[in-house]
Amino acid sequence: MAQLNFQKDLNKEQYEVVTASGGPHLVLAGAGSGKTRALTYRAAWLIAQGVAPEKILLLTFTNKAANEMMERVKKLLGLKSDAKLSLWGGTFHSLANRLLKIYGQHIGLDKGFTILDSDDSQALLKMIIKDMLAGFPDKTKPSPALFKETISYSANSQTDIESALEYKFPEWLPMLEYFEKVAAEYKKRKELSNVLDFDDLLLSWLKLTRHPEAGKILAAKWQHILVDEYQDTNSIQAEIIFNLAKEHKNIVAVGDDAQSIYSFRAADIKNILQFPEKFVACRLHKLETNYRSTPEILALANSVIAANKEQFPKKLKAVVTALAEPELAAMLSQHQEASYVADRIENFLDSGLAPTSIAVLFRAASHSQLLEMELNKRGISYEMRGGLKFFERAHVKDVLAYLKIIGNFRDEVSWLRVSSLYEGIGPISAQLIYQRIMTLDSLQQLAEFDLSLSSKAASSWRKIHELLTDLIKHKDQGLARLLNIIIENYQEHLLANYTDYRYRQDDLEQLAIFAADYQSLELFLNEMSLQESYSATDRRQSDKEAIVLSTVHQAKGLEWEAVFVINLTDQAFPHPFCVRPEEKEEERRLFYVAITRAARFLCLSYALANFRHDGYKPLKASPFLLDVDSKLFKHNELSRSATYASEDGVQYVAEEGSFLPDVSDW
Repeated sequence: MAQLNFQKDLNKEQYEVVTASGGPHLVLAGAGSGKTRALTYRAAWLIAQGVAPEKILLLTFTNKAANEMMERVKKLLGLKSDAKLSLWGGTFHSLANRLLKIYGQHIGLDKGFTILDSDDSQALLKMIIKDMLAGFPDKTKPSPALFKETISYSANSQTDIESALEYKFPEWLPMLEYFEKVAAEYKKRKELSNVLDFDDLLLSWLKLTRHPEAGKILAAKWQHILVDEYQDTNSIQAEIIFNLAKEHKNIVAVGDDAQSIYSFRAADIKNILQFPEKFVACRLHKLETNYRSTPEILALANSVIAANKEQFPKKLKAVVTALAEPELAAMLSQHQEASYVADRIENFLDSGLAPTSIAVLFRAASHSQLLEMELNKRGISYEMRGGLKFFERAHVKDVLAYLKIIGNFRDEVSWLRVSSLYEGIGPISAQLIYQRIMTLDSLQQLAEFDLSLSSKAASSWRKIHELLTDLIKHKDQGLARLLNIIIENYQEHLLANYTDYRYRQDDLEQLAIFAADYQSLELFLNEMSLQESYSATDRRQSDKEAIVLSTVHQAKGLEWEAVFVINLTDQAFPHPFCVRPEEKEEERRLFYVAITRAARFLCLSYALANFRHDGYKPLKASPFLLDVDSKLFKHNELSRSATYASEDGVQYVAEEGSFLPDVSDW
């Protein structure tokens, strides 16, 4: 074994965690404080103290984190990367699978079981739905993905289907009976087929820990349990950990309640907040030394999170030297905000920052659209982290396809795309429709045109024809009117097919706002073609360095030299769907996560108004900005007065009109 100097390699806070005596320990690891270092050194220290590696269990949430930790432990122990280490380490799901293969017979599980991946699981649900909802038209029944996500949330939160449906998709509560029947049949068919899905792995492991015989075997299997990202555990994972550790109580749980942001996946912040109550005599440790960010950025982060009531208070301390205050910029419009961000990005690039060291973060994916347009125009390459660029998203392309038909009724690609959205129209019927369209001479003839198809296809064709006729009738009333008609008609498709339909609706709202600037359909479609061309160029130049655009959720665990957080209005951050006190606290934690991704430079921005087809809508600064001392920011000309002028903030300024130009200037 390599000779380790624990005291030299670790700071005082980390050293106390690594060398702590037995018993329960909760480690509150602030952002950038070296929690992975503390956990891996803890494992190495235990082995150095004579604990057999196979008596240690190390649990984490991603394969990447698990592999990284195992490699670090090997390196600390002086082992080669290809050496076998008998320490039990991995994700909850991978370890559940391993244990169920060994002990599954205790709960009646055949060890020959197989695992359904997400696609297999959805395919099975699709078959069940086809049988049970045979009489429902496609547009009036939920997609398999909606059923899957409801059933999964029910399992992970240990609530019934009704509670899960009410939380996830309340619009579908009238169909509760069908959700319950499908869930019951899904469970039955899995059991008959001897298969488990990912959620079953955790539920079955929990059953093992509750089993009189298997529970004792597992409780004695490990002497020490180490858990990473404890704030992200759901109720099943928390109970598994408790059942494994309740006898010997040798558990070190590492996490940060201030970074608990995954309640939509059933993660429960109460698990970390109530840990000291579950494990009596628990020792609390705080890792507050931050190795990432400047003192100015940490001062803002500490101030933001201090407003939350449900938390373990912490105060991050910087190691790096002071540099620059975070910037806060209020802009007249979202277009100006996009221009400001692009200007600052160009400044950073000119000063020598690498593109990959710059990130723009936002609360929801729909917030990126105007910035993407601006970056494309300036030739600044960007990567959309964890998702598609705005104009590559399916629902945006669907809506644009209708407009393209109005702009050019011979557009084959758009006809095929629109046709595919309707039940009963397959590739053959779609081609037949298009071939008949090609016989027409004008768009007006399309309004008067009809054709005969088989019953299902005929019904769908009537819907397509009615919508296009309506669009032709209102063609001269402006682009905004056309988009409103299309989006309203498209809502059923969104609701039935996408689990994240609310966020896709936000995308379409942003598209409508953007389109309001165009008086001509032709100019708008030309602009859209340019955006698609930019995307194709980016794909061809995928090896080129690019800045990162990302939602805050996707950015957790990452860091950049310069970080922008945009659209910080009361209508965007916190998200309008988050109205309960606990939801607003999670939104504030999300803002804290965004701030602490920045190492050297942090730029925050928001618009004073949102221009729409029906006029402009005044906006306020996010309440998270109003909660902190204005001295923590470097302000642009508008931000100090706009953000702090009165108790009403931006609303007051917008109503007075002191910073709002004529609409024609936008």
